[in-house]
Amino acid sequence: MNEKDLWYARPDHIPVLGHRGICARFPENTLISFEAAIDLGVDLIEFDVNLTRDGELVVIHDNSIDRTSDHTGLTRDYTLAELKTFDFGVRFSENFKGTRIPTLREVLELVNSKSGTLLLNVEIKDMTHECVDKTVAMLHEYGLSERSVIACFDASIIRYTKSAHPEMRTQGFPGRYMQNFTEETYDCMFGMGIPIGWGDCTDEKITADVKFARSRGILAWLFCADTPEAVRRCVGFGTDNITGNDPAVALETLKEMGLHA
Repeated sequence: MNEKDLWYARPDHIPVLGHRGICARFPENTLISFEAAIDLGVDLIEFDVNLTRDGELVVIHDNSIDRTSDHTGLTRDYTLAELKTFDFGVRFSENFKGTRIPTLREVLELVNSKSGTLLLNVEIKDMTHECVDKTVAMLHEYGLSERSVIACFDASIIRYTKSAHPEMRTQGFPGRYMQNFTEETYDCMFGMGIPIGWGDCTDEKITADVKFARSRGILAWLFCADTPEAVRRCVGFGTDNITGNDPAVALETLKEMGLHA
């Protein structure tokens, strides 16, 4: 299959994305979580990129390491060497004690060693041009730019990415969820992440978001669905892929529905 076709749902196949790997069962944004998701058979993985004090790209959701490690402070407060001494598994479970923070390079090496078709949803969390430029350069270095989409909740980063790197796909969100939003941001979007479980996510709003994305030629990507009922709900809205914290639920449910080949 052509790499461009991998992004699109088919009558018998809705792509499934593993959120931070399989973050319901493994420490999020770690190599063990990503490898488990790939082995499970997801079509995409999502992860987050931040910069260290010495300008290295690491994969971590928060700008702070407090929630996911045994230390405190901002990711940017530490060098890569310092971060590599911290434990990014023990807060999730003693079973994962000793798990280290991965670099973006390590994640891309894992992807290339495991799959020739896996798609990457790369969310920029260090909302700087430096982080975007370094991330895109590394995706090109590993031959993964065509299989990647750059996502961000800061609309100015989406606009910058599309301006500085027009070859890259970008993903934003409905404007009400984005910082620095302007209407032209929609012109930059290949995909739109549409939440189904946040406080204001009524059926009417989700339906309107999907309809709007369709009207602009933007793919509608619904998140996160972790029960069979939620998966079926996403299908009913006409999603172009389904994100799960435990993507096994979406995979199993879609297969039962004849919607994941």
